Amino acid sequence: MAACGGSGGGSEKGIDEPIKMVGLWEVKGESAAAIDDYNNGALMAVEKINAAGGIKGQKIVLERVPADPLNPQKATGQFLQAVDKDPVVMLGFTASSALLASKTQVDRAGIPLISLASASSPLRFGGPGGSEWFWVVQPSDEFKDQATVRFAVEQLKATKIGLMGTNESYGMTNTKAVAAALKQRGLTPVATRNYDPTATDLTQDVLAMKGSQAVIAFTYPNPLAVQLKQFVQNGMKIPTISSSSANIAANNKLVTGEALSLLYGTNACAPVGSKNPATNAFGQEYLRRFKQIPTDLAAESHDAVYIAKAAIEKAGSTEPEAIQKALNGITVTPQHGIICAAQYKTDGAHFMNHTVSIQRFGADGKSTEMITYQFPPTEAAKG
Repeated sequence: MAACGGSGGGSEKGIDEPIKMVGLWEVKGESAAAIDDYNNGALMAVEKINAAGGIKGQKIVLERVPADPLNPQKATGQFLQAVDKDPVVMLGFTASSALLASKTQVDRAGIPLISLASASSPLRFGGPGGSEWFWVVQPSDEFKDQATVRFAVEQLKATKIGLMGTNESYGMTNTKAVAAALKQRGLTPVATRNYDPTATDLTQDVLAMKGSQAVIAFTYPNPLAVQLKQFVQNGMKIPTISSSSANIAANNKLVTGEALSLLYGTNACAPVGSKNPATNAFGQEYLRRFKQIPTDLAAESHDAVYIAKAAIEKAGSTEPEAIQKALNGITVTPQHGIICAAQYKTDGAHFMNHTVSIQRFGADGKSTEMITYQFPPTEAAKG
């Protein structure tokens, strides 16, 4: 595979050299929020690609730099550690706050970064937080916000909706956006409560939700589990709609039984319980290998590797600048090996997935895909 010199951080790769990718994510035990899904999903993709001959005969090597999603202050240093490994493309971060914190370094490095973060409007390409060097695999937070409101109002028939979330950028941005979406429907939240991501007692926040017919919660898995348990403890059988944290909380048994049966997740896909045979096959293979049900994050990490592969093949080069250009306007379909989305197609804002699924969890831990929403491409932000 030809590789021309350029200003990017990666070096030229000879025909016999492996293609190096770096994942910016943690594995279980490295922090309170760490899970294995990102690493396991990506490794499954790398193994399949290499077993089939790699990319134009070159094998992929995946290295990893631990990146704490709850500590954006460390993001710049972690990104620079990844740059030092001389990859042609990076996968991660897993939190939008880390992306925002590392934007300047991303621009300087000139290495494509395919993000697995749940990203919001400040990350749009063309805006102050956006970069021409990163793309987002997950559906945008705006899509998730709209999907949760639609599901709560149209499917659950709720008109009295409470909002909960963390008191940092992820939770604050999304509770504000959901409140705005409710206002467009002539609805006002019963209450809005934001709390610390490490909170272990949410009694007062939970009690503030009394009278709600549904609660929308943009938070992390551990406090989500606390919330759900305290709902049941206080006799509040209120359905909660959350994001990928719902999958993580359920699959890691942070919450079980009746509390779990009140939970819905807003995700890109449901690897187990999906109506898509390829997605289900991935979920069953993951379960067989790792003895755990995968979250949508594992499926997206898997697909991020295939997106990188498709961009390298389109570029005909392993030079980072050529890969960056190939990612602009690329369309990646199941024929390329992806399993979580019907397609990934870069829009003007560098979001690649425009589909959001809602899944429901049962008391037995199993999940069922309820409904899927399709959203139009997002335009680049006006700088």
